[in-house]
Amino acid sequence: MKRILPYLLLCVAGFVVSSCNDDDNNTTPTGLLYSYFPTNVGHEIIYDVSLITKDQFSGQHDTDIYQMKEVVESVFIDNQNRPTQRLERYRRNTPNDSWVITDVWTSNLTATWVEKKEENIPYVKLVFPITSNGSWNGNVLNTLDDKEYEYENLHEYDMIGGIEFDSTITVLQSDFDDIFNKEFQIEKYAPGVGLIYKEDIYILKDPGGIKEQRLYIETISSWSN
Repeated sequence: MKRILPYLLLCVAGFVVSSCNDDDNNTTPTGLLYSYFPTNVGHEIIYDVSLITKDQFSGQHDTDIYQMKEVVESVFIDNQNRPTQRLERYRRNTPNDSWVITDVWTSNLTATWVEKKEENIPYVKLVFPITSNGSWNGNVLNTLDDKEYEYENLHEYDMIGGIEFDSTITVLQSDFDDIFNKEFQIEKYAPGVGLIYKEDIYILKDPGGIKEQRLYIETISSWSN
């Protein structure tokens, strides 16, 4: 079982800054805070994924269980003169199957935030410094409705997928529940590893019960640098 070494200085992480100049876009920031989002070429994480969907309108109920792998395949300079990670994403139905590439995403680690482009839509996943009162619009770079992200449970021990992590942070992306809809989204990160857990729940309901439901869970299985 893997275990992340303690990051003792994370308790004062809000005061840790990068040695890079914000005006120098061609530099990847370094430091303990930024280790929550590794960018080195060859870094990879394998996730166990479960997707459960139910649609009372069509009568369809589906459960999809598989593995997904995300690899930092290379780094290139984008049109803003920033180091940009090419993220290759693979899928296999069982550990005995061969990996099949499904998507190519990109990410940027800057002195102020982590930008990740998923299906050509950019999101701000993390902001720096990482503080207990940190909140931001995760959709500030796209045309979707504003969505306030906020930090929770900073630098806390957690066990995800049977793996112990001495320090993790949680990003609450959505927590909404009324008589019509329920939406809950979180992501968890660990230093030196990156994203270790993702949960995305959406429920459409009415007084007669649940009409539509989508539950997506992504749990780290292993990683390597």
